Amino acid sequence: MRNSNKRMQSDKVPATCKLMSRLIYIIAIVTGILLLPMSHATENDEAIKGLREMIFNLDPNEIGITQDKLNHPVWGMVMETGFENGSFTLVTLADGTTSLYFSTGGGTIGAGEHENVRKAVGHYLTGAQYFYKNASKVEETPRPVEGEVIFYFLTFEGKSAYSAPEEKLGNGKDELSNLFYAAHGVISEIREIEQK
Repeated sequence: MRNSNKRMQSDKVPATCKLMSRLIYIIAIVTGILLLPMSHATENDEAIKGLREMIFNLDPNEIGITQDKLNHPVWGMVMETGFENGSFTLVTLADGTTSLYFSTGGGTIGAGEHENVRKAVGHYLTGAQYFYKNASKVEETPRPVEGEVIFYFLTFEGKSAYSAPEEKLGNGKDELSNLFYAAHGVISEIREIEQK
C-alpha cells in the first residue's frame, strides 16, 4: 500500500481527512498490511478485515462529519468488487478520506488529499445521495463473491447495501450503473496519482 499524501499542499486538505488517512495508515502499519507480500494471504486477510471493521463501525461524528454540516443522508461509501482470488475495496468519506486496497495485498491510502481525487469523490458521493434508496438496510457486511459488486451506503441511520453483477453494472444494464461509473472515476484518479 502506498501513502500518497506527500504530493498535496496540507492547507487545502480538510483536517478530518488528514486524521482519518493517518488513522487508516497507522492501523495498516500495525496490522502489517503495508509490509506483507502477496503470499501471506491469511495475515493480509486479517489486516483487511480490521480495516473493514473500522470503517463499518466508524461514528461519523467522531471525525467531524455531522448531519448539520453535511445535510445529506449518505456520509460515506464502501464499494467492493470480487475477483477470482479476493476483492478490492474503495472507501470514500464525506470529509475527503479516500482509500483503495486489495485483499491480496497493497493499495493506496490518503488519496483524498489530492484535489483531482476529491472532485471525483464529490461526484461519486453526490450520486450516492440519489441511489441509496435502492439499497436495503444491513447489519452484516460480507465481502463480494467473484464477479459481484457490493455498494455499502454509510448513512446517519445505519448501513445499507446493494449488490449486482459487475458485468451488468459495467455494461449499463443495472439501475446503479451510473454510480458504478462514478466509483471507477475515483479509481482512475487514484491510479493517475500513483503513476506520478
